[in-house]
Amino acid sequence: MRYFPISLIFFVKTAVVYAAQHFPTVGIYLMFAGAALWSIFLVNAGMVGIVLEAAIGRIFRWWLVVPLAFYGGYWAIVVQQRLELRMLSASYETANAHVAIPFDPARQSLVFDNGESGAWLTEHYGMPVTYAANNNFPEGYLSHRIVDEATCDKIRQAPAMRAAFVHTSGFHDGDSIRTWRLVKRFCALSMPERPELPMVRVSRQEEKYHQGSMPVRRYTTTVTSPDGRHFQLLAGSVYPLTWWPMPVMGCMLNSASPSWDCAAGFRRVRITLVPGSVLTRALGLEKVDPSNRRGADPAPVLAKAAAMEDAVLERQLANIDAIIEDPARTRDWQTDVIRNRPDALESRAEAIMKGLERAAALAGNDRYVAGGNGRTLIHLVANLSKDRFVEFGPRILAIYAAAGERHWLWETTSLLGRLGDLGPAALPYLVDPKRNSRVFRFATIEGLCRVGAAGRSLSEPKLIAMWTNTRDRPNRDTLAAIYVAMRRIGIAPPPLAEDKYNRLAVLQGEWADISPQSPSRVCAVGAERRARREEERHGERRTNLE
Repeated sequence: MRYFPISLIFFVKTAVVYAAQHFPTVGIYLMFAGAALWSIFLVNAGMVGIVLEAAIGRIFRWWLVVPLAFYGGYWAIVVQQRLELRMLSASYETANAHVAIPFDPARQSLVFDNGESGAWLTEHYGMPVTYAANNNFPEGYLSHRIVDEATCDKIRQAPAMRAAFVHTSGFHDGDSIRTWRLVKRFCALSMPERPELPMVRVSRQEEKYHQGSMPVRRYTTTVTSPDGRHFQLLAGSVYPLTWWPMPVMGCMLNSASPSWDCAAGFRRVRITLVPGSVLTRALGLEKVDPSNRRGADPAPVLAKAAAMEDAVLERQLANIDAIIEDPARTRDWQTDVIRNRPDALESRAEAIMKGLERAAALAGNDRYVAGGNGRTLIHLVANLSKDRFVEFGPRILAIYAAAGERHWLWETTSLLGRLGDLGPAALPYLVDPKRNSRVFRFATIEGLCRVGAAGRSLSEPKLIAMWTNTRDRPNRDTLAAIYVAMRRIGIAPPPLAEDKYNRLAVLQGEWADISPQSPSRVCAVGAERRARREEERHGERRTNLE
């Protein structure tokens, strides 16, 4: 007969492991090893061990008080929580049962506040469109609808629309990740758009509290009709203890603080109080079978998307005009739509070039803001057609000739990469030995590639050195850019000194068609690769823009 059970060693081990986790240098390894969960086994093993030792007479029977108090007290709390859960769920169901919201999708717009989109209603409940309040856009709202795959392709192939925040994405059928199936006939479409019909607004507030010893997260959804009436729906989740005791004791890195946080407690399970369809039931919406799903009418949707593109273009052009007038003032630097609209870009080309010259000449306190605005103008100049770009060639080289050592002109890859279109006259700025930053080196690869065979005498040593330098091994994209540049200039790429991943063979297969006769557009390797993949996807011929 022993006074102390051997099984107490399990509790000692639990305490040692938990204490060790408090020291980050050791705890980080224990965290990855899942030490916080070891206590589930150790504590239960200790309790069961005490029972067995008492049963065989190894220790006094009064030791059974420990596991009886542990399991009895735990299960008493579990039962109490499950009863509270039933009562809470019943009260929510009762509160929601009598809520019927007058709503007509054909005559009213459903608008979600608090960051929710309502897109799931268009995907699975036949709603023609929903709206989400969003202050990031002048319209104040984002619309969500589904459209057929043909309309999706038209929008995906229009970079200016995508730049105007007209976005498409896929969605799934199925109730869980294991049953998800990507919908192939339709896609989800979102764009900035203000509702035109009277608005039925949906907002949700979250409240955390405890029902006895059980944590509760309650969601109160408030629906406000156009006439000002309010309807409330209740939903939420509760977190009762698991039926079997699962004590968790551990520490982990809190990256938000950052801090090393430790905690001990029993594991809980999440249970949803009411079904997620409470809102749709109150609105009178029914789930649509996937075979009966219908997309929005393509013609008005594409007209809305085109109108949004024009509206964003107008705003961006106004900002560009203000930047050109005074480059020292901060403006909105978004120009994606302009860059993807050659007609608009060409119409402002001369003014943009003058603005760049004006921004490049500024110094002193105005230089920082001018640098940001100047980079905006640089991206536009770099997107001009080849003929227009060459027309501005002498003026572009002149601003580089006048730029100081630390000027922002040397830090922008888009224009440096296109300097090669100006021919050998650009070589002094592309092989400048005083500049050896990673940004400059990467940009000059494209520039030397665009100069082509005419600049081989100066390009070859620089490109070969970058290709063979094992101390500064290029990444995949840089290596591809160097390879394409050498092939277009007429240089035979030598074998790599270290090539355990067989990268040379991969490049030879991907860029087998590159030669000195290739158009200069291939020098922008990333864009060329994406264009080729898009061409393969759609099986269409691509228009070559040089």
